[in-house]
Formats: sequence, structure tokens, C-alpha cells
Amino acid sequence: MNAIKIDFAPAGFSRTLRQMHAWHRLALVAGIALGVWSATHAQAIIERIDAKRAAIDRANASLSARANAKPVAKKTNISEAQANAVNGAVAQLNIPWRDVLDAIESSTPKEIALLSLEPDARKNILHGMAEAKSSDDMLAYIEQLKKPGFFDVVALTKHETNDQDPNKPLRFQFEAHWPGEAK
Repeated sequence: MNAIKIDFAPAGFSRTLRQMHAWHRLALVAGIALGVWSATHAQAIIERIDAKRAAIDRANASLSARANAKPVAKKTNISEAQANAVNGAVAQLNIPWRDVLDAIESSTPKEIALLSLEPDARKNILHGMAEAKSSDDMLAYIEQLKKPGFFDVVALTKHETNDQDPNKPLRFQFEAHWPGEAK
């Protein structure tokens, strides 16, 4: 006959532990050990992440401080001639080139050959040299430049006939002033 196990003792941890097979107990101990190891390993990883975040925060604070710091300007002695040269170069760069060239292009007929254009940024004046076949073409071109548009004053400054050229073109110079602050 088979033995019947009758146990009227209340259920508890020690009773459950006694009733477990040995390999179940071994698995329980291994699981607890694995849990403890995982918890300590996770804690170490969290500490490393916190350390890296602190380092990143310090680096960001340092970068922000560098970005917000005012640069230290070195004092240099610039002569008046150098300052004037720099100011002249800046003025030349600030010429309204698009407007000047658009005004010249729209006013220049095919009978006029432009030879040179030299702007004077200090006075807002464009010095130009051109050739025309006749004095009528030359005067018509000057009048065309005077029409309301970009230039407010246009003047013929010099003209002469080029006798060395077989076509004998009329070479002339003009000045055109554009509005703006003269310096």
C-alpha cells in the first residue's frame, strides 16, 4: 500500500522549502543570486550614466560660457591713411552696383559703345567713357541718361573725334550722379 502524507501544519516558507525538491531549491538560489547580481550591475550602469550626464552638462556649460564670452579685442594702432584706405574700400563695396549697371544698360542704345565706367563712391558719381558715330547719337545718349530714373544729374565732360580710326568715331566722357549720401 502507498503511504498517504497527511500534514495539518499551516503553510509557511520553511514548510514550502522542506517540501521542494533539491533541484528546485538550487534553481531558487541561482535565481536569487542572478537577481542580486543584475541589481548591482544595473546600479553600476546607472552610476556611469549619471557620471556621463554630469560630464555632458559641464561641457555644455563650458561651451555656453565660451559662446557668451565677449571676445577680447586687441588694441591696434591704425594710421589715418590706413583707416581712409579701408573706409574707401568699404565705400566702393557699398556702391549700389545693380542699380548703377541696370540704369546704364537700360539707357545705352546699340549705337553707343561703352569703353569704361569708373564709380566714385565718395561723391556718388559714375565717370564713363563711350564712343558714338555722330554727335546726335552722343547727345541723345546723354539725354537718355538724364531722363527720370536712377541718375539725378548727368553731364557731358569732354568729347573729341578720333581721327586715327578710319570711321572717325566721336569719343566722349560723361559724369552721372546717383542719389544718396555723398561722403
